[in-house]
Amino acid sequence: MTDTKTFSKQQIAKIFRVSRSTVYDWEISGCPVIPPERRGYPARLVFEDVLNWRLAKLDAVGVSEAGLALEERLARERMVQFV
Repeated sequence: MTDTKTFSKQQIAKIFRVSRSTVYDWEISGCPVIPPERRGYPARLVFEDVLNWRLAKLDAVGVSEAGLALEERLARERMVQFV
């Protein structure tokens, strides 16, 4: 992990402009998640890890370099709201 700032699934959903259920689907599909410290506590996500995972997934389905750059730029701009 490159950045230790963690976010909730709801925050990640807002940053990437997807639903919270989509973030849960991402987790099932292999998106990196920090497990909860204890039962009853939510899992946390590191923005850089999620971004890298997301960009790799988009690249794998053929999104253009310009599309990947745009996705990264917009996610980083929205992430600033939560820091």
